[in-house]
Parts: sequence; structure tokens; C-alpha cells
Amino acid sequence: MESIQKPLAQSFRVNTLKAQKTEILLLMKDLKLRPMPFYSDGFLLRQKIALGNHIAHSLGLIYVQEIASMIPVVVLDPQPGDVVLDLCAAPGSKTTQIAQLMRNKGLLVANEINRKRMQSLIYNLKRCGLLNEIIISLRGQRIGNVLPDYFDRILVDAPCSAEGTIRRSKAVLYHWGLKNIQRMAKIQKGLITSAFRALRPGGAMVYSTCTIAPEENEAVVAYLLERFPEAELMPITVLNFKVRPGITKWQGASFSNRLRNCARIMPQDNDTAPFFLARITKRGVRKQRVNYLGKIEFAGSAVELFSQRFGIDPKRFGGYSVFQDKEMSFISTPMVYSFWEIKAVRRGLEFGKIYGSDIRADNDFVQLFGRDAKKNHYEIKEWQLRKILKGETLKAVSRLNMNKGFIIVTYKKLPIAIGRYNGKEIKSEVRRERRLSSL
Repeated sequence: MESIQKPLAQSFRVNTLKAQKTEILLLMKDLKLRPMPFYSDGFLLRQKIALGNHIAHSLGLIYVQEIASMIPVVVLDPQPGDVVLDLCAAPGSKTTQIAQLMRNKGLLVANEINRKRMQSLIYNLKRCGLLNEIIISLRGQRIGNVLPDYFDRILVDAPCSAEGTIRRSKAVLYHWGLKNIQRMAKIQKGLITSAFRALRPGGAMVYSTCTIAPEENEAVVAYLLERFPEAELMPITVLNFKVRPGITKWQGASFSNRLRNCARIMPQDNDTAPFFLARITKRGVRKQRVNYLGKIEFAGSAVELFSQRFGIDPKRFGGYSVFQDKEMSFISTPMVYSFWEIKAVRRGLEFGKIYGSDIRADNDFVQLFGRDAKKNHYEIKEWQLRKILKGETLKAVSRLNMNKGFIIVTYKKLPIAIGRYNGKEIKSEVRRERRLSSL
């Protein structure tokens, strides 16, 4: 109770999909940071500033996330090439973390049923440069029937009474009540059951909540174990991070000793928010999944135009699928392109839009693939960076060794944006929704 009343320190992850950790930290050298001992990409901020206004955040190079919230994905341990489901994905903190550990390979299905929360999910997945994702909108309780025995790994970060968020905001106390806990537990039992049906034999599933109510934690996992004899609860250990075992008694109810394999994260142990985790596997015979038939489409337009414009070897796009949706070209992994079982809200990352014989590449795409540009790129200084990210124009830059048209703007050799050069000025082409109002 004493710990939960103390404010939380700010924490974040570096996004190694877009740049190396050392390059990102160089942009943040003005801040006092402390690395997290349990997770090499996680850092604590030792001062009070609005991290969301930092340049690194705007560029998608960091993701502001609470420490305990990072643990479920660390425990899930997704691998490149896996087929992964994030059942309750918005706003995308854990989805982007999963993609990072997958190195943007394989297939990551991000499911979100709430249309309002969907917008924040799309924004964050794009900002972080995900191209191995497909976003769907399906009731979580249905997915086990639609895709049985399908996923190698599944994260069920379930909606809950959110008692663990009290350190961040006391507002949750106004909605707290036993009826709400009981209502959430009913939803959670439906989600964990459906997710388990969708898990392949031998796969791994992590069930997590940001609450400490046993009705929503151990009781939900006990419900799954009773219904499915093939479900096995695995022990959880996190190096250099303290977790406590799950409880076996609560309010007159008793649970199997197997529930001690669950993990409780308490605020006084690591100075974090409270959290709950359970790691579950499925016993059974692993069936071979149908091979994917991913391919590259429209390579003669988007890939060719981009490669010619910036002197990038077209082989750089080998192993990806490039396809068109309305007027925009997209890029994804072949597994994403070939996913057909559920209608997609969105898949992959915007490649760019073709204008005649030129292509206006997408900013986030350029940050992933523009590093190898040999021509039509321009290195800017810090004061110019601020102008570019605000959507302004750089004047008096004539006599540059560049062709008129779209160029890649770089800062400290990192591709950060698309601009348009007219022979005298460089106009920022950063999309309005991504521009910074102030820095």
C-alpha cells in the first residue's frame, strides 16, 4: 500500500527496428538514463521531462512504456519467423515490442475489437515501423474457433480492473468495485479459453493483467487448467527481476499448487506497477502448417522507382512482398501478404505513393530502408531537424548535388524524413499528423 501510492518513474524501450541502440542513445545524450538490468533495450529516465515530446519519440525510435508492462513479452520470448497473436493489442506497446524481438520477420496478428482504440494501435505500429503485422478486428472469444491450433505464441494481455495502474493515475479507484472485477473475470475466461484453442501444440501463451485481483488472475488460469487437461502451466523466472509465486488460496477458494508457477509482480520489489503473468503451453501433436505463398507484386513500379531514385540495390527488397492497396504501395513479409483466413483492417507498412515517374516514399518506410541511399539525400543539422519535423521549409540550400524532386533527409546519418527539393529549397514532406507542434 505504501509503494503503490508513490509516483512511477518514466521508462521506455529503444526501437531497434529503426536504428541501433547506440545511435538512438546518441540522440538522447541530453537525458539522464539508467539501463534496466533485466531487459537490454529498456531504460529508466532519471529526470522529469515529457518524453512524448522528445525527437526520438517522434521518429519512432523509442516507445514510452512502464517497466512491468515489458515483462509479459520478455516471458513470451517471440522469435523471428514465428506466427504470433496479440489478442488484445491496442494501444500497441506490447505489439511493437513483440515485433522488435521478431526482428520484423514472420507473422504478427494484432487483434483489436474497439474501433476507437484501433486508431492508436495503427498509429503506434506505423510509428515504430512494423511490416510483419496484420491488424484484424474480431471478438477475442471467437478466434479459437476461427484459427484453431494456429499460432506458435500468443499474448493475452487481458482487459482488467486495472488496479495496477494506481501508481500512474488514481482515476481507476473511481471505477473500482467487486461487480466490475466479476464482470472482467467472465470476459477474461472467454479470452483465455479462445486463445488456448488457437495455440499450436508445443507453443507458448502468456496471460497477463495489470491488476492484482486473484479473481482475474489465478482464478482465470485455474478455470483454463480445469477445462483443458492438455494445458500445462510453466514456471516463470526473469533474470535480475523479482517475481513472486501465484497464490493458492483467496476468499475461501483454493487453487491447485500448480498456480504457484504464475508470477506476481509487486510494486515494492522492483519499484514498478503491479502485474500478473502466467505462461502456458499445450501438450499434443504438432501439425504442419500450410506453406505460405508470399510474392512480390508491382516490383516494376514502387521498388524500381525507389531504387533508381536513391541508388539503392533492388536486392535489398528480396524476401519481402510489395503490393498495392488503392493508390498506396505497401511492403510486408510474405507471411503477412499471404494471410487470408480473417479479413484484414491493415497489413504491412506504407511503401509510398507513385506520381508519374517518381515516388513519394513514406517517412517510416524511409527510416527502415533509406540508410543505403547513395544519391538524392541531404544531411541536416540539429536546428534544421526541428524545422523538418515541424513540416517547414529549409531555404538557401541551392547548388546541391541532388536532382529536383523527392529526397531523403538524414540526421547523424540516420534517414529521418522525406523532403522535396526544387533546386533552391527543401520542403518537408512529413505528414501533418506526424509533425511536431513544438520542440
